[in-house]
Amino acid sequence: MFCIIYKRHMRIIDVHIHVGHRFEWTERAKEVWMDIGPYVPEIFDKEERQLPQQYGDAIKREGVFGGILIPEYSPLTAGVMPFERAKEIHDVHPELIPIANLNPNYHDNLMDAFEEQLKNGARGLKLHPIHGFFYANDQKLYPLYEKCEKEGLPVMFHAGTSLFKGAKMRYSDPYTFDDVINDFPDMKTILCHGGRGFWYQIAEFMVKSFKNVYIDVSGLPPKNLLQYFPSMKKFSHKFLFGTDFPGAPGIKKNYDTIKELIQDNGAMERIGFRNAYDLFGFWKEDVIPEDRVNP
Repeated sequence: MFCIIYKRHMRIIDVHIHVGHRFEWTERAKEVWMDIGPYVPEIFDKEERQLPQQYGDAIKREGVFGGILIPEYSPLTAGVMPFERAKEIHDVHPELIPIANLNPNYHDNLMDAFEEQLKNGARGLKLHPIHGFFYANDQKLYPLYEKCEKEGLPVMFHAGTSLFKGAKMRYSDPYTFDDVINDFPDMKTILCHGGRGFWYQIAEFMVKSFKNVYIDVSGLPPKNLLQYFPSMKKFSHKFLFGTDFPGAPGIKKNYDTIKELIQDNGAMERIGFRNAYDLFGFWKEDVIPEDRVNP
Protein backbone atom coordinates (compact mmCIF):
# COMPACT_ATOMS: atom_id res chain seq x y z
CA MET A 1 0.00 0.00 0.00
CA PHE A 2 1.36 3.41 -0.94
CA CYS A 3 1.69 6.28 1.50
CA ILE A 4 0.52 9.29 -0.50
CA ILE A 5 1.58 12.81 0.39
CA TYR A 6 0.11 15.64 -1.67
CA LYS A 7 2.31 18.73 -1.67
CA ARG A 8 0.19 21.83 -1.25
CA HIS A 9 0.42 24.24 -4.18
CA MET A 10 3.17 22.32 -5.96
CA ARG A 11 4.05 24.22 -9.10
CA ILE A 12 3.77 21.41 -11.65
CA ILE A 13 1.03 20.92 -14.23
CA ASP A 14 1.41 18.02 -16.67
CA VAL A 15 -0.55 18.91 -19.81
CA HIS A 16 -0.09 15.56 -21.55
CA ILE A 17 -1.51 12.54 -19.68
CA HIS A 18 -2.96 9.66 -21.69
CA VAL A 19 -5.80 7.50 -20.39
CA GLY A 20 -7.53 4.24 -21.27
CA HIS A 21 -7.63 0.59 -20.36
CA ARG A 22 -4.35 -1.04 -21.31
CA PHE A 23 -6.10 -3.51 -23.65
CA GLU A 24 -7.61 -0.57 -25.57
CA TRP A 25 -4.16 0.44 -26.78
CA THR A 26 -2.61 -1.36 -29.75
CA GLU A 27 0.19 -3.84 -29.12
CA ARG A 28 2.69 -1.54 -30.85
CA ALA A 29 1.66 1.36 -28.64
CA LYS A 30 2.18 -0.72 -25.52
CA GLU A 31 5.52 -2.05 -26.72
CA VAL A 32 7.25 1.16 -27.79
CA TRP A 33 5.62 3.67 -25.48
CA MET A 34 3.42 2.65 -22.55
CA ASP A 35 5.69 -0.04 -21.14
CA ILE A 36 8.81 2.14 -21.06
CA GLY A 37 7.50 3.89 -17.94
CA PRO A 38 7.34 2.45 -14.40
CA TYR A 39 3.63 3.05 -13.90
CA VAL A 40 1.84 0.13 -15.60
CA PRO A 41 1.85 -2.30 -12.61
CA GLU A 42 0.26 0.32 -10.38
CA ILE A 43 -2.39 1.94 -12.57
CA PHE A 44 -3.97 -1.16 -14.20
CA ASP A 45 -5.57 -4.23 -12.66
CA LYS A 46 -4.91 -7.84 -13.71
CA GLU A 47 -7.50 -7.53 -16.49
CA GLU A 48 -5.63 -4.45 -17.80
CA ARG A 49 -8.40 -2.05 -16.79
CA GLN A 50 -7.31 1.38 -15.63
CA LEU A 51 -7.76 2.05 -11.92
CA PRO A 52 -9.00 5.66 -11.63
CA GLN A 53 -7.96 6.19 -8.02
CA GLN A 54 -4.50 4.70 -8.48
CA TYR A 55 -4.05 6.47 -11.82
CA GLY A 56 -4.37 9.87 -10.20
CA ASP A 57 -2.50 8.82 -7.07
CA ALA A 58 0.55 7.83 -9.14
CA ILE A 59 0.54 11.24 -10.82
CA LYS A 60 -0.10 13.37 -7.74
CA ARG A 61 2.40 11.46 -5.61
CA GLU A 62 5.08 13.20 -7.70
CA GLY A 63 3.86 16.60 -6.60
CA VAL A 64 1.64 17.42 -9.57
CA PHE A 65 -0.83 20.25 -8.94
CA GLY A 66 -3.02 19.37 -11.94
CA GLY A 67 -3.00 17.81 -15.38
CA ILE A 68 -4.75 17.31 -18.70
CA LEU A 69 -6.26 13.88 -19.43
CA ILE A 70 -6.24 12.88 -23.10
CA PRO A 71 -8.56 10.27 -24.65
CA GLU A 72 -8.09 9.15 -28.26
CA TYR A 73 -10.12 7.73 -31.15
CA SER A 74 -7.52 6.27 -33.55
CA PRO A 75 -8.52 2.63 -34.15
CA LEU A 76 -5.96 1.96 -36.89
CA THR A 77 -2.86 3.13 -35.00
CA ALA A 78 -3.05 3.94 -31.27
CA GLY A 79 -6.44 2.43 -30.37
CA VAL A 80 -9.73 3.74 -29.04
CA MET A 81 -9.52 5.12 -25.51
CA PRO A 82 -12.89 6.88 -25.17
CA PHE A 83 -13.62 10.10 -23.34
CA GLU A 84 -15.25 8.12 -20.54
CA ARG A 85 -11.80 6.95 -19.42
CA ALA A 86 -10.75 10.54 -18.78
CA LYS A 87 -13.98 11.30 -16.96
CA GLU A 88 -13.55 8.25 -14.69
CA ILE A 89 -10.25 9.64 -13.44
CA HIS A 90 -11.48 13.23 -13.26
CA ASP A 91 -14.44 12.17 -11.11
CA VAL A 92 -11.99 10.89 -8.49
CA HIS A 93 -9.27 13.51 -9.04
CA PRO A 94 -10.94 16.79 -10.12
CA GLU A 95 -7.60 18.57 -10.59
CA LEU A 96 -6.87 16.17 -13.47
CA ILE A 97 -9.16 17.58 -16.14
CA PRO A 98 -10.27 15.94 -19.39
CA ILE A 99 -9.89 17.30 -22.89
CA ALA A 100 -12.10 16.31 -25.82
CA ASN A 101 -10.81 14.15 -28.67
CA LEU A 102 -12.33 13.79 -32.13
CA ASN A 103 -11.56 12.05 -35.40
CA PRO A 104 -13.52 12.95 -38.58
CA ASN A 105 -12.98 9.37 -39.77
CA TYR A 106 -14.53 7.98 -36.58
CA HIS A 107 -17.22 10.40 -35.43
CA ASP A 108 -20.25 10.81 -37.69
CA ASN A 109 -21.20 14.20 -36.29
CA LEU A 110 -18.17 16.08 -35.01
CA MET A 111 -20.00 18.98 -33.38
CA ASP A 112 -22.48 16.73 -31.58
CA ALA A 113 -19.63 14.58 -30.26
CA PHE A 114 -17.72 17.69 -29.20
CA GLU A 115 -20.71 19.16 -27.40
CA GLU A 116 -21.27 15.88 -25.56
CA GLN A 117 -17.68 15.77 -24.34
CA LEU A 118 -17.79 19.43 -23.32
CA LYS A 119 -20.98 18.77 -21.38
CA ASN A 120 -19.12 16.03 -19.49
CA GLY A 121 -16.24 18.27 -18.45
CA ALA A 122 -13.85 18.66 -21.39
CA ARG A 123 -11.80 21.87 -21.22
CA GLY A 124 -10.55 21.99 -24.80
CA LEU A 125 -9.83 19.79 -27.80
CA LYS A 126 -7.01 17.40 -28.73
CA LEU A 127 -6.58 16.11 -32.29
CA HIS A 128 -4.30 13.32 -33.57
CA PRO A 129 -4.08 13.83 -37.35
CA ILE A 130 -1.14 11.43 -37.78
CA HIS A 131 -2.99 8.62 -35.98
CA GLY A 132 -6.48 9.31 -37.33
CA PHE A 133 -5.51 9.90 -40.99
CA PHE A 134 -6.87 13.41 -41.48
CA TYR A 135 -5.37 16.84 -41.99
CA ALA A 136 -5.56 19.59 -39.40
CA ASN A 137 -6.82 21.99 -42.09
CA ASP A 138 -9.71 19.73 -43.12
CA GLN A 139 -12.72 22.03 -43.56
CA LYS A 140 -14.85 19.57 -41.56
CA LEU A 141 -12.93 20.69 -38.50
CA TYR A 142 -13.35 24.42 -39.01
CA PRO A 143 -16.66 24.74 -37.11
CA LEU A 144 -14.90 23.18 -34.11
CA TYR A 145 -12.08 25.70 -34.39
CA GLU A 146 -14.58 28.53 -34.63
CA LYS A 147 -16.22 27.36 -31.41
CA CYS A 148 -12.89 26.94 -29.61
CA GLU A 149 -11.70 30.38 -30.73
CA LYS A 150 -14.95 32.01 -29.62
CA GLU A 151 -15.08 30.27 -26.25
CA GLY A 152 -11.36 30.43 -25.44
CA LEU A 153 -10.87 26.66 -25.48
CA PRO A 154 -7.30 25.45 -26.18
CA VAL A 155 -6.74 23.15 -29.16
CA MET A 156 -3.91 20.64 -28.92
CA PHE A 157 -2.45 18.98 -32.01
CA HIS A 158 -0.16 15.96 -32.15
CA ALA A 159 2.54 17.75 -34.14
CA GLY A 160 5.36 15.43 -35.09
CA THR A 161 6.19 11.85 -35.94
CA SER A 162 4.87 8.69 -34.28
CA LEU A 163 6.33 5.24 -33.67
CA PHE A 164 2.93 3.57 -33.81
CA LYS A 165 2.49 1.11 -36.66
CA GLY A 166 0.50 2.54 -39.55
CA ALA A 167 0.94 6.22 -38.63
CA LYS A 168 1.42 8.38 -41.73
CA MET A 169 3.71 11.38 -41.44
CA ARG A 170 2.03 13.37 -44.20
CA TYR A 171 -0.86 14.02 -41.81
CA SER A 172 1.56 15.85 -39.49
CA ASP A 173 2.81 18.23 -42.16
CA PRO A 174 3.40 21.47 -40.20
CA TYR A 175 2.07 23.57 -43.06
CA THR A 176 -1.42 22.22 -42.37
CA PHE A 177 -1.13 23.55 -38.81
CA ASP A 178 0.07 26.85 -40.25
CA ASP A 179 -3.17 27.08 -42.24
CA VAL A 180 -5.25 26.65 -39.11
CA ILE A 181 -3.17 29.08 -37.07
CA ASN A 182 -3.51 31.75 -39.75
CA ASP A 183 -7.22 31.12 -40.23
CA PHE A 184 -7.92 31.24 -36.47
CA PRO A 185 -5.40 33.72 -35.06
CA ASP A 186 -7.23 34.10 -31.74
CA MET A 187 -7.47 30.36 -31.06
CA LYS A 188 -5.14 29.02 -28.39
CA THR A 189 -3.09 26.41 -30.27
CA ILE A 190 -0.68 23.93 -28.69
CA LEU A 191 1.76 21.97 -30.85
CA CYS A 192 2.28 18.80 -28.83
CA HIS A 193 5.77 17.31 -29.09
CA GLY A 194 6.93 20.46 -30.88
CA GLY A 195 7.28 18.92 -34.34
CA ARG A 196 9.12 15.87 -33.01
CA GLY A 197 11.56 14.31 -35.44
CA PHE A 198 11.99 16.75 -38.30
CA TRP A 199 10.02 19.94 -37.66
CA TYR A 200 11.39 21.45 -34.46
CA GLN A 201 12.53 24.63 -36.19
CA ILE A 202 9.17 25.15 -37.86
CA ALA A 203 7.30 24.65 -34.58
CA GLU A 204 9.61 27.07 -32.80
CA PHE A 205 9.16 29.60 -35.60
CA MET A 206 5.38 29.39 -35.17
CA VAL A 207 5.69 29.95 -31.43
CA LYS A 208 7.79 33.06 -32.01
CA SER A 209 5.60 34.37 -34.84
CA PHE A 210 2.04 33.86 -33.52
CA LYS A 211 0.82 35.17 -30.18
CA ASN A 212 -1.52 32.25 -29.44
CA VAL A 213 0.74 29.32 -30.37
CA TYR A 214 2.45 27.16 -27.75
CA ILE A 215 4.59 24.02 -27.64
CA ASP A 216 4.21 21.19 -25.16
CA VAL A 217 7.45 19.29 -24.68
CA SER A 218 5.94 15.87 -23.98
CA GLY A 219 7.47 12.82 -25.62
CA LEU A 220 10.88 14.49 -25.98
CA PRO A 221 14.12 13.73 -24.11
CA PRO A 222 14.22 16.57 -21.55
CA LYS A 223 18.00 16.91 -21.71
CA ASN A 224 17.85 17.77 -25.42
CA LEU A 225 15.21 20.49 -25.33
CA LEU A 226 17.56 23.44 -25.81
CA GLN A 227 19.00 21.68 -28.85
CA TYR A 228 15.54 21.37 -30.34
CA PHE A 229 14.32 24.81 -29.20
CA PRO A 230 17.26 27.21 -28.66
CA SER A 231 14.92 30.07 -27.74
CA MET A 232 12.95 28.04 -25.16
CA LYS A 233 14.23 30.05 -22.21
CA LYS A 234 13.64 33.42 -23.90
CA PHE A 235 10.15 32.35 -24.97
CA SER A 236 9.34 30.46 -21.78
CA HIS A 237 5.86 32.02 -21.79
CA LYS A 238 5.08 29.88 -24.87
CA PHE A 239 6.18 26.42 -23.66
CA LEU A 240 4.29 23.87 -21.56
CA PHE A 241 5.51 20.95 -19.47
CA GLY A 242 4.08 17.53 -20.34
CA THR A 243 5.27 13.94 -20.10
CA ASP A 244 3.16 11.62 -22.30
CA PHE A 245 2.26 9.68 -19.13
CA PRO A 246 2.31 6.73 -18.61
CA GLY A 247 5.02 6.36 -21.27
CA ALA A 248 7.61 8.39 -19.37
CA PRO A 249 10.45 7.53 -16.98
CA GLY A 250 8.91 9.80 -14.35
CA ILE A 251 6.97 13.07 -14.14
CA LYS A 252 9.15 14.59 -11.42
CA LYS A 253 12.26 13.15 -13.04
CA ASN A 254 11.47 14.86 -16.34
CA TYR A 255 10.57 18.09 -14.57
CA ASP A 256 13.81 18.14 -12.60
CA THR A 257 15.87 17.48 -15.74
CA ILE A 258 14.26 20.44 -17.51
CA LYS A 259 14.71 22.66 -14.45
CA GLU A 260 18.41 21.80 -14.35
CA LEU A 261 18.67 22.51 -18.08
CA ILE A 262 16.86 25.87 -17.99
CA GLN A 263 18.63 27.22 -14.88
CA ASP A 264 16.03 29.97 -14.48
CA ASN A 265 13.37 29.74 -11.80
CA GLY A 266 11.09 32.30 -13.40
CA ALA A 267 11.20 30.59 -16.79
CA MET A 268 10.61 27.20 -15.18
CA GLU A 269 7.63 28.53 -13.24
CA ARG A 270 6.06 29.56 -16.55
CA ILE A 271 6.91 26.34 -18.40
CA GLY A 272 6.03 23.96 -15.59
CA PHE A 273 3.00 25.70 -14.16
CA ARG A 274 1.78 29.20 -14.97
CA ASN A 275 1.23 28.88 -18.73
CA ALA A 276 -0.97 25.80 -18.31
CA TYR A 277 -2.69 27.25 -15.25
CA ASP A 278 -3.84 30.24 -17.30
CA LEU A 279 -4.57 28.43 -20.58
CA PHE A 280 -6.76 25.69 -19.15
CA GLY A 281 -8.53 27.60 -16.38
CA PHE A 282 -7.14 25.78 -13.37
CA TRP A 283 -8.20 28.67 -11.14
CA LYS A 284 -11.86 27.74 -11.54
CA GLU A 285 -13.36 26.16 -8.43
CA ASP A 286 -15.09 23.41 -10.42
CA VAL A 287 -11.65 22.29 -11.62
CA ILE A 288 -9.52 22.57 -8.50
CA PRO A 289 -10.87 22.26 -4.94
CA GLU A 290 -11.20 25.67 -3.29
CA ASP A 291 -8.38 25.10 -0.82
CA ARG A 292 -5.92 24.54 -3.69
CA VAL A 293 -7.02 27.30 -6.08
CA ASN A 294 -4.78 30.10 -4.81
CA PRO A 295 -1.27 29.20 -6.00
